[in-house]
Amino acid sequence: MLDFRYHALTLVAVFLALGIGIVLGSSLGDTVVSQANKDIAASLRADLTAARADARDARAAVAQREHLIDGLFKQLADHKLQDRRIALIGSGDLGQSLQTEAKDAIHRAGGQVTTTFELRSPPDLTAIGAAVGGEFSNVGPTDPRLRALGRRIGEAAVRGGKLATQLEKQFPTRFSGVSGPVDAVAFYRDPRTNRTPADLQIERGVIEGIRAAGHPVVGIERVATAPSQISFYSNQGLSSVDDVDTAGGRVALVLALAGARGNFGYKKTADAPLPKKQG
Repeated sequence: MLDFRYHALTLVAVFLALGIGIVLGSSLGDTVVSQANKDIAASLRADLTAARADARDARAAVAQREHLIDGLFKQLADHKLQDRRIALIGSGDLGQSLQTEAKDAIHRAGGQVTTTFELRSPPDLTAIGAAVGGEFSNVGPTDPRLRALGRRIGEAAVRGGKLATQLEKQFPTRFSGVSGPVDAVAFYRDPRTNRTPADLQIERGVIEGIRAAGHPVVGIERVATAPSQISFYSNQGLSSVDDVDTAGGRVALVLALAGARGNFGYKKTADAPLPKKQG
């Protein structure tokens, strides 16, 4: 028969083996996990390096494309706006960058921005009504005449005259150069503006007023404009350019102001990047 000491030694040996196994297993597991972490980190670093290289290549490709299109500006848009007077109108803040981009394209095509004005929110109806005068001298925020008031302002912006001069005198920081008729309009709608119902009525009236002259009216925005206003422009019957901050967008703006119809740019609302070259 096996005595007690044999059983005791057997149990000790079993527990000793278990202990050694646990220690070895733990050590091996830590090594495996540590190596796996190192492999993952190395893979992520490689992916990040590759992504940065791809981004650099993409930026370089875009820069080359911009340089190429800008170099073609003379062939595509030179003299298309020769001696034409253009109005730059904003519903909300036009912004200095947008004005610079639009004016640069217009000037390079031989045109001149002769009128600039902004519709700011909320509208000072008392001051606007007093400037327009007549039946509009006492309009209020729910007045059914607001749209007609907007039409008068839009007509004054593109036709000039006494009302244009009066508006410029009344709002010197919003209206400038509105002294005579224009041949086309670039219209920008600032998406950051929180428009009141009165704003919307006046805005629609202004668009109707500037379209009534029968000249090209082009809705414009930059690539990063969010939310995009192209659908609004289309609903108002305007042509549009969704990327005036690019070389292609500036060419499209010139051709659209010269009479090309459609929605141009790279957003999903665009018909084509550029209009067909006008004769």
